[in-house]
Amino acid sequence: MSFSAIGVTLVVTAALIESVAEIFLKKSRIELARQWFWLALGIAVFAVQFSVYTAALRYIDVGAAFSIASLSFAFVALLSKLLLGEAVTPIKWLGIALIVCGTSLIGAFA
Repeated sequence: MSFSAIGVTLVVTAALIESVAEIFLKKSRIELARQWFWLALGIAVFAVQFSVYTAALRYIDVGAAFSIASLSFAFVALLSKLLLGEAVTPIKWLGIALIVCGTSLIGAFA
């Protein structure tokens, strides 16, 4: 596996981890009885995301990494639909498709 492929894989992983952290933060506002649990879990997961993302910067340029990290928008929309039951409108699906296409182009040439 090339250095850039490792970097892209790490950034995509970081974006997914960030999305999970966002879901935990949302849960902290929904389940007020366990607010501190979800908040602490979200912060801990963000710390893991930070470590994975900074590791990726060793392998690819920060411009490419930051662009690919926008996949977190798509991941958050998908996870919020699956785990929280939030609505994803057709325009959001279009936005997700555009994000995936754009990050695929950037990742392919990173």
